[in-house]
Order: sequence, then C-alpha cells, then structure tokens
Amino acid sequence: MLKWTLLFCLALLPIAAWAQTDRFDAAIEDWLQGDDETSLPALADLAGEGHSLARILLSQIEVKDRGPSPFRAALKPAEARALFRRDAGYGGFSQTWLSVASKAGDPLAQTLIATRLPRPVPGLIANLRRMGEVQATGDPIRAVALYGTASEKKVLAESDAMLDELRPYLIHHSGTQTEHGEGIEALRHMAPFAAEMIDDDDTATREMGALLELGFGSDNIGLTNPWRGLVEDWVLTAPATRPLADLCRDRCAKDVTGCGFVLLVLSGGYYEVIRLDTPLESVITQERFLASPRARLMSLRRAALAKKPDRRGWLAGYDALAEISTCTADLIAETRADYE
Repeated sequence: MLKWTLLFCLALLPIAAWAQTDRFDAAIEDWLQGDDETSLPALADLAGEGHSLARILLSQIEVKDRGPSPFRAALKPAEARALFRRDAGYGGFSQTWLSVASKAGDPLAQTLIATRLPRPVPGLIANLRRMGEVQATGDPIRAVALYGTASEKKVLAESDAMLDELRPYLIHHSGTQTEHGEGIEALRHMAPFAAEMIDDDDTATREMGALLELGFGSDNIGLTNPWRGLVEDWVLTAPATRPLADLCRDRCAKDVTGCGFVLLVLSGGYYEVIRLDTPLESVITQERFLASPRARLMSLRRAALAKKPDRRGWLAGYDALAEISTCTADLIAETRADYE
C-alpha cells in the first residue's frame, strides 16, 4: 500500500510543476498588462512555494519598476514587505527573494546581486550576457565607466558587450570631462551625422547637454533650442524609447513631438529614458517588454511622479509643461490625480 501511495505522489509532481508554470506565465502576462493587483500577489505566492524564477522576477520588479502603480504606492510598509519579501516570522528580518534564491545556490540570482555593487566586478558583464541578461549589464557598464581603469574602459569600448546607448557615457568618462559633457556626448550619439558640428563651447549645445544629462532639473526647458527638433526625432525613433513614442502617438497624436520631449525631460534625461528595461530578460524579452502596456505605463508614471530634489513638490507644474505640450501636461495631471 505504501509503495502505491508513493508512486501516486510521484506521479502528481509533474502535474504540480505544470500548474506552477501556467500560473507563472499568467502572472507575467498580467504584469505586462499593468495589473499589479493580480500579478504581484500571484508571484508572491509562487515565490513562497519555492519557484526560483518567481522569486528572482519579484525581487527585480521591486527595485526596477520605474513607475509604481497606485496599488503599489498605496501599500503600507508591512504590506509591501509581505508582498516582496520572505516572511521571517515575528520580529525577524525580511529577506529579499533574490537574496533567498542566491543563498540557495541559484547562479542567476547570485549574478544579479553582483550588479548592485558600486564597483567593477571582473567577468560580470560576460556572465550576464551568457545568462541572457543583456539589459542587466547597464549598471556594470556604468561602474566600469566611473571606476574602471583606463585599460578596462578601452577593452569594454572595443567589446561586443558594450551597450551602444551607453557608449556616450563611457566616452565622456574616458576622456577630458567638461561641463554637461555626458549630455553633449549623448547629443552626438543621437546625431552621428552631425557629431563634428557639435561644439562643446556653444551656449545652445551646453543647454541641451544639461537637459539630456539632468532632465528638467536643469535651468532651462529648451523651448527655442536649435537642437530640440533633433532630440524630439530621436525620442520617436530610437528602439530604447519605444514606450514613450507609443504612448505619445496613442494619447497625444496631435502633438507627438512635444509629448516625447516632455517625457524625456521629466524622466531625468537621456540616460534615464534609455534604461527602461525588462526586469528579467531571460523570462521577459526586452522586445516583449518595450511593446507592452506596462512599459508605456511605466514611462508615463515615472515622468508624472518625478519630484523636486527636496521631494517637496512635483518636478514641474502644469503651466511649465503646457509651454511645451498642453496635451502632455493634461496627461501628466490626470496621472498625478490617481495618486492623490
């Protein structure tokens, strides 16, 4: 009798695994559609059951979501911990699921944890690419640009592992650094055909460089800047900014260019809009993520919820935004109202 009971239990294991897979796939689709209220608790349940990829994905969403939904923003600290962390019991320290997966020996979790270190980690970029996490190399690339040796920067610049959209960042930090040089190099990257015409000492170029480097935190909003048209065209055509372009074409069809520019400057400039990435590329491809409602919502919410450095008010008010695009100012105001 015991033998038959064991055989029956073993026969149920594949069925349980298939059911978990179906639930995981459904949670991913719900999340991509923008439904946090359904997807996040579903992922949390799977994480609690030991589903390794659910644990990793949930942890990545916790830190990579650039535009938290009203559902998530309304969570109390204890509710957020219960949703995103392992329950450590009364008085215990709630660990991230990424940490739990890492300590359990999951190589993907261990590698992703290393991306959060503020220094270059030898072999990290290659390991991420081998695991299918190309977009996750963004922070390690920045670490090399900021803290790597001249040799490390040269090797990275000449490597196929270099993300093209971060090349201007590496160029700036590999040479003589000028005021708003990060933004000016981004401008050169946007318009390689005009790169030689871009003069670092030109006032208009420096002003646009400040916008691309800092976003709306700079002292101007580029209303009459001669580079504005080029930047607007880039926002609407670059693969990395597809969510912004799709959102503007859908919601502000009569002022698509102004909409794209507002979202760019409210989001923090070039280096922020290019890093709207899938939380876990080996599970959700970058192409699938960028084409999703989630990416469009994240683009809008990140821009709408941007605060001043002192966190005491919105980064830009309605009137300032309406100078660039009334449609987008209305869209931002509607989004902010969802959080009030």
